[in-house]
Amino acid sequence: MPSSTYIRLAGPLQSWAGLAVSGNFVRTEPRPTLSALRGLLAASLGAKRGQWQTWIDDVHFTLREDKTPKYVDDFHTIGDREDEFTFRRRLAIMQQMKATSVKQLKFTPAVGATSISRRTYLAESEFIVRATLEGHTEEIDQAFASPVFSVYLGRKAFPATFPFYLGTGPAEMLSLIPALAPNASSKATVRIFEPSLGSGVSPESMSVPAVATRTDWLKGIKELSLHRHSTIQR
Repeated sequence: MPSSTYIRLAGPLQSWAGLAVSGNFVRTEPRPTLSALRGLLAASLGAKRGQWQTWIDDVHFTLREDKTPKYVDDFHTIGDREDEFTFRRRLAIMQQMKATSVKQLKFTPAVGATSISRRTYLAESEFIVRATLEGHTEEIDQAFASPVFSVYLGRKAFPATFPFYLGTGPAEMLSLIPALAPNASSKATVRIFEPSLGSGVSPESMSVPAVATRTDWLKGIKELSLHRHSTIQR
């Protein structure tokens, strides 16, 4: 069995590209999507847009939800930009742009009035991700251990908190990594998702060790002796 690489996605806020109800109302998905996880790996590898390694699509991701996500709303008001629109319209006409191009200069559905922009985010969420692809363990591990591009939780304003990279180990390590559950006893129940199967598939439940503090959690991770990228045997 190939080794898997483990990372932790946690931070004050996360946003994973949900459906846009309109240009001004965008919801997040309740957990990282398959495309988001692939993008995270591609960024860590240093792959530029449109230049991803083809094997990235073959990586198998398993997602463990350690904290049930809480949704928060973010509201912004967007003032009237009629003056700027008029200026850009005149500029477009001077450049002999098509009429359809001039119409595209509108910034919001409420040009001429105040618009309200609404975004929903995940607050205080925590996920453990297992990434596996035989023959590419070293590349995946080094990428997540030392990302080429900055990694963030769906938006550049939402960086991942420490620790992001956990290391490599066997597939069953997913059930041994502790969960932070202050109110639990020695065990906690988490949900396991397979992003490649789509959102319509019900998650499985898994019992994992529970710890009360982040200090105990870090100690538990250390005791698992996950391999770091410099210690993997080829």
